[in-house]
Amino acid sequence: MKKLIVWSVASLMTLLVLVQCKSNNENYEPIQKVENTNLHQVTVKEVLNATAYTYLFVAEGEKEYWMAIPLTDIEVGKTYTYEGGMEMKNFESKDLNRTFESVYFVENLIDSDAPVKTEPKTTEDPHGMTKKVEVGETSTKLMDGVTLAKGAISLHDLFSGKDKLAGKTVILTGKVVKFNPDIMFKNWIHLQDGTSFKGLNDILITTLAKINVDEIVTLKGTVFLNKDLGAGYKYDILIEDAVIVK
Repeated sequence: MKKLIVWSVASLMTLLVLVQCKSNNENYEPIQKVENTNLHQVTVKEVLNATAYTYLFVAEGEKEYWMAIPLTDIEVGKTYTYEGGMEMKNFESKDLNRTFESVYFVENLIDSDAPVKTEPKTTEDPHGMTKKVEVGETSTKLMDGVTLAKGAISLHDLFSGKDKLAGKTVILTGKVVKFNPDIMFKNWIHLQDGTSFKGLNDILITTLAKINVDEIVTLKGTVFLNKDLGAGYKYDILIEDAVIVK
């Protein structure tokens, strides 16, 4: 059976998903998308851990190359599988003080030898954020500690009225439950406020702001629908270029 080794981010990788604005940590040249059609099997030859990512030198048949995943414990000499990915040319890691001629950012690795855990039914987000609400659940109740700022809407209102909000600017108040820094020149956060609509209770937001997990913040950004970032990263709804509202 297979166990998904999920990252931590922006995870990148967003994988890597993404676009725009210069990061203080990682610099690189244009991206080449790797076809997400085959399952790759690689053997790990070297592991380098940075702040947010684990860099791996791997062998796939006769081919050897560098890849990166969200910070994860990986064993040298072990074989893993993965699907998809994004190649970055001349990628500079400030953490490692090293520039990789080529590195493939991958969402996760699969350890085929790991036992499978039985868990409650949940929905998964490509960034590795597991939603904690039952599929189909709808609630308008805010979580403790969250009070909507002036002009802000709840996630229930965002998800239920997304078609009318497409392309518009919205204000959201909630708790940061996941923070993936410096992915494609942006920070990626998951925000929740306790409300939900048909099982959706977590919104992905891009921003240049540095925000701590568990911090309650108010953010203002633009609503995008059906956003396809490539490499399997497609979002029904995404808030982009958000700024903190004081």
